[in-house]
Amino acid sequence: MKLGIRLLFVFFLLNGLAAFFVLRVFVVEIRPSVREVMEDMMVDTANILAELASDDLAAGRLAEGRFAAHVRNYASRPVDARIWGLDKQSLDFRVYVTDARGLVLFDSENTAVGQDYSAWRDVARTLRGEYGARATRTVQTDDSTSVMYVAAPVLRDGAILGVLTVAKPQSTVQRFVDRAERKVLLGGLLLLALSAGVGVAVTLWVVWSIRKLRRYALNVQAGEKMDVPRVPGEL
Repeated sequence: MKLGIRLLFVFFLLNGLAAFFVLRVFVVEIRPSVREVMEDMMVDTANILAELASDDLAAGRLAEGRFAAHVRNYASRPVDARIWGLDKQSLDFRVYVTDARGLVLFDSENTAVGQDYSAWRDVARTLRGEYGARATRTVQTDDSTSVMYVAAPVLRDGAILGVLTVAKPQSTVQRFVDRAERKVLLGGLLLLALSAGVGVAVTLWVVWSIRKLRRYALNVQAGEKMDVPRVPGEL
């Protein structure tokens, strides 16, 4: 195998392995990073809404109070927002509130009222005074159907009256994840192509210099007189 081919093979092998592992790290980290940011925002949202729900829950009129009416109005609001080039045309938060026993008193989707949610991680941990959150898949084998739930205690005079949970499907931010992954992959492929171009140029330069020196050595061995060629570095 000629020197140039060997140099190119080693270069592409090392460069390809490095690019593969670096790109894999970036792509693997994008999805959990987006979920972490999403959860952070949901913590703030849950605690704000818990404060707003405290008066109606303490008065025993949560389902008919102003808080429930405002949440229902939120769910029916029209929205047409363009976020960094992607359109958002739906409001995706689901909100439900339980009492101190874990029974659902209000659900913005009207699907869980009266059900016992005390065993769910978000409610159970919050009622114990801990941070309550969970991610539950609608289809167990499909991670894209996962829904994030973040809870906050509804407090009155330091006592926990109940739990307010904010839920958001992870599919609503999947477009941002997919776009970020595409950009990373395209950027990585471009970098790989540029590196390959540099590798080819360097290999051709080194091989050309060695061949120039080889021709000189062969000519001198044959008894010919010629000037010493200009070659780089140690050559």
